[in-house]
Amino acid sequence: MKLLKYIVLFSLVFCSPFWGNINAQQIKKVQLQKSHAGQQRNSSAERLAMSYYRNGEFEKAASLFSQLYNQNPTNFYYNYYFNSLVKLKNFKEAEKLSKKQNRRTGMLRYKIDLAYVYDMEGNKKKAINTLDKLTNKIPGNRSQVMRLASALQQRGYYGTAAKVYEKARLQNNNAYEMELANAYQLTGDYDKMFEHYLSHLEQNPDDRQMIKNRIQTLLRYDVNDNLNKTLKEKLILKTREFPDNEMFAEFLLWYSMQSEDFDMAFKQASALDRRFGNAEEYLLEVADISLSNKDYETAAKAYKFMIDKHKNGAFYLESYNGYYKSLVEKEIEENNSDPKIWKNLQKAGVKALEQVGVNTSTVDISRLLAYVTAFKLGDYDEAKTILNNALEINYGDLSDKSELKLELADILVLQDFIWDASLLYSQIEGDMKYETIGHEAKFRNAKLFYYAGEFQWSLTRLDILKSATSKLISNDAIELSMFINTILEEDTMGFDLRKFAKADLYSFRNQNDSAVIYLNKILATNYSGKSPEYATYKLAKVFSNSGEYEKSDSLYTLMVEKFPESVKTDNAIFEQAELNRLKLNNIDKAMSLYLKLMKDFPDSVYTGEARMRYRKLKEEE
Repeated sequence: MKLLKYIVLFSLVFCSPFWGNINAQQIKKVQLQKSHAGQQRNSSAERLAMSYYRNGEFEKAASLFSQLYNQNPTNFYYNYYFNSLVKLKNFKEAEKLSKKQNRRTGMLRYKIDLAYVYDMEGNKKKAINTLDKLTNKIPGNRSQVMRLASALQQRGYYGTAAKVYEKARLQNNNAYEMELANAYQLTGDYDKMFEHYLSHLEQNPDDRQMIKNRIQTLLRYDVNDNLNKTLKEKLILKTREFPDNEMFAEFLLWYSMQSEDFDMAFKQASALDRRFGNAEEYLLEVADISLSNKDYETAAKAYKFMIDKHKNGAFYLESYNGYYKSLVEKEIEENNSDPKIWKNLQKAGVKALEQVGVNTSTVDISRLLAYVTAFKLGDYDEAKTILNNALEINYGDLSDKSELKLELADILVLQDFIWDASLLYSQIEGDMKYETIGHEAKFRNAKLFYYAGEFQWSLTRLDILKSATSKLISNDAIELSMFINTILEEDTMGFDLRKFAKADLYSFRNQNDSAVIYLNKILATNYSGKSPEYATYKLAKVFSNSGEYEKSDSLYTLMVEKFPESVKTDNAIFEQAELNRLKLNNIDKAMSLYLKLMKDFPDSVYTGEARMRYRKLKEEE
């Protein structure tokens, strides 16, 4: 009876719905705990497997990824397991794995992996047969085509991927142009790559900026200039094939600017203007960029084209200003010492101002005419009159007025009115404190203190300029500061530095004979240290300025041979190359010097310009 009570009680408690709910919850909780524990174990195993893989311990990685894959055959585990087997050259297991995954999913990419295994073990025939079967029947669906080609590219089958796109393209002649361009880029067939980019452009003109961006990236890494040549040929053919297609003409112009072939850019811009009209903005851009890149001849041609086109054009005054600027800066750059050239440029400047007037659009004409008159022809009073007339104009932009004041201050230095010049430089500094021209005025003021022998005052200003936003001014400030400190370290009394300062001031004033005397004094009393290398370099420049080119060339050679580690050696090589190109007409020597600069001084500020000069001379051979 007592036993029966216990049985009834047991039945009531454990068989009741309440107990059933508790029991079910506990079972579910246990199952979740087990699942969570399993996930934790998998997560730990996965982290460990990844660690082995990254560290190159592929045997351990393969063992763990095998377990993980068998538990959960995801693509993620498959990839690492497959790659580990290939790294171990366990091709039999890799073959089995790719076949198994292909049967499981039916995805084509695993057949590509199978071909890859055959390739890796040296069974080329099997690999080709496997790939041929894949590519014989191209899927009609675009996304499937893309997946197939992408999987081929991931395993390095770039040529096969291109074939897939070519076959898919048979169904739609204008499809897959961009994909084909990318595929042929990977194969290294740049001819076909550009062909497909331009075909896409023809059908989709709105994509021109995207294509420009891609091509620009490619050209950045074109060390041997092969891509440049191929693209140039393709674009010229396209413009001839489609002479009425403005887009291809504009694209060739864009390419010419990118490759810094400014002469071709001018020809293309002028052709665009003649054929389609209203290409003045293109022409002005070509002129301005040519001028900033020191291609003065092309700049002058482009500005002259605009001037001759019509006097009432929107860019007429700007073009006249740029035209005169390009003429003068060309002769300054080439260090021309022929007085006839400068007299003709003075006449041209006077005529220009008579033609277009003294106004806010002709600041550069007034400024450069004053420079020619003072620095090259020695007429200081006339030069100051030109500048003072220009300064009477009411300028909305203070920078224009500051440019004129800067030139006026330089002329005061020529006349030995040192402190008047310093005051004017200081005015510009105050007016244009945060602008490049303000920094330039501060730099010239620092040089003025250097000329006057006030070296510590000069260094104080130069130290401020070292962080100037203009890289050119910053570099100049660093260079002069380093020079002053270097010479003062060797001669704390500053005797040699005062001689250098005198020589530099005489050189600035074109009093070259006096500059030579002071530099020779330094060389006569210094046989070691840094003074001889600086004096040799400066002497080479002075002789170049005075037209004694053979002497200058010999001194540059001496400088490079005797002081190969000098901070001025790259300057000397570039300037000697320019001397041989422009004055001595020794093109071979100039080219060898440009090449030397590019190879021995790749980080020099002159390397970019040397590369441009070298490329142009190479094309002219």
